[in-house]
Amino acid sequence: MIFRSLFLFEVIRLLRSPVPWGAAALCLGLRFVATWQWLPDLSVDPASTSGAMLLLAAAMLLAANLATSRDMRGGMPETLGALSGHAAERTKAAISAAVTVGAGVALLVMVVYLPVRLAMGPVAGVFDPYEALGGVLAVPFAAALGAMLGRWAPWLVAVPVTAFLIGAFTWLNSQQSGYGGWFLPVVLFHGPDWPQRPSALHAVYLLASVALFAALALLRHGARPVRLVAALAAVAVVVPTGAAATAAAPGEEINHRFETMQGDPAAFLDGMDAQVRERYFAQDARQCEKHGAITYCAFHDYVAWIPSWVSAVNPVAQALPPAERDRLPAVRQFTDSWLSADSDEGESISTYLMWGRAGAEDTYRAVLASQVIRSVLGLRPPRTGCDLRGQSRALVGLWLLGQAVAPAPPEDREIQLGSSFFSSVQSPLGMVRYGAAELGYARKLLATPDARQRIWTHWDTLLRPGTTVEQALPLLGLRPEYPAEPLKGQPCS
Repeated sequence: MIFRSLFLFEVIRLLRSPVPWGAAALCLGLRFVATWQWLPDLSVDPASTSGAMLLLAAAMLLAANLATSRDMRGGMPETLGALSGHAAERTKAAISAAVTVGAGVALLVMVVYLPVRLAMGPVAGVFDPYEALGGVLAVPFAAALGAMLGRWAPWLVAVPVTAFLIGAFTWLNSQQSGYGGWFLPVVLFHGPDWPQRPSALHAVYLLASVALFAALALLRHGARPVRLVAALAAVAVVVPTGAAATAAAPGEEINHRFETMQGDPAAFLDGMDAQVRERYFAQDARQCEKHGAITYCAFHDYVAWIPSWVSAVNPVAQALPPAERDRLPAVRQFTDSWLSADSDEGESISTYLMWGRAGAEDTYRAVLASQVIRSVLGLRPPRTGCDLRGQSRALVGLWLLGQAVAPAPPEDREIQLGSSFFSSVQSPLGMVRYGAAELGYARKLLATPDARQRIWTHWDTLLRPGTTVEQALPLLGLRPEYPAEPLKGQPCS
């Protein structure tokens, strides 16, 4: 009866505190800011949310520590001595309340975040419930740890030092392919095409750790047989599950695979994780659909994204002369981590394991559209890029690009195409630059009603590398308006 009253008191006190709710709101806010412009991928969203849960975990670490160290502050032992119940009951009630409230608030964060994320667009990836559970359990893990520190190390510096160490080791762990010691409460990152990690073992480890920290906190009040047995039983689960999860984590294998690819890409599949080999490298790893004149091949977990690719490529294809459409390559999805080991039979338009939304999709639409355009125009820019100024092909290419996205001035930047894959571009046409004159004429061409008929009529002439902008203007029904600019790099051949 006394424990129940103390427990309810601590629960109400924590629920009235702004600390857990403020941390929960911050956690949700940061996650939505980080993912707002990406389509949901259930292979990575729960794991990434677990990293944000460290904010709530730190808040509960502090709240539980303050609750359990209350007995040891100046004047409190004498005051609390007049109350019914022993110190051990107060510790038990404080731990139970902190663990319960922490788990409840963390569960609420995950339950709010994931459905909202699912509503953000076509969903890809495979959901691992243990990844989500691990993110939730990281918070009661921290609450129990804070309670234990409150009894054994009741110094003000203990909480910030512990929070800093956990955060620092978690960050260092994330720099090693996202893996390492699973004795940490959270592993921050998981690539969508990585082998499945031991998330269930990690969840068991976190549960057992909560029991271990609670037992250790109570041992501060005396080594009773029940407390000793509980602590030893928890250790008997924590150590092997943490060690087994660490041993089963594919971090070492991932690093080995990267080294293998650098030395001999053909040897990549030898000894590779069976699940990854089956999911990404089997003959039927991709599911193909034909839309219009183009075939789209996506990994089975990403088929829902095909309509997004179609919306970027098909408008360009429909703007081509009919004879050109039958020669267009297929759109084929590639992995992020194993790209150099993935063979491509013939030319293809490449897309990866990430796609934008809420305004960011234009970048990815341009990436796909530009590959079609470069293929049609016969552009093979070198790694350092090339300059298309002065060529009529620039006007055609920008007019085709305008069927999918609004043409924009050239800009050197790096585009994130996948969770761990980036690509450099010099303009929306990829590693192809052009000038203000070409952009200005293309915009006028997009506003010309008979532009398509004119381009189709003079298609072969406009696509010759030797045809200049000045020669193309009368063919396109345009008059000279913009001064020519000198080349600023290697001309596109």
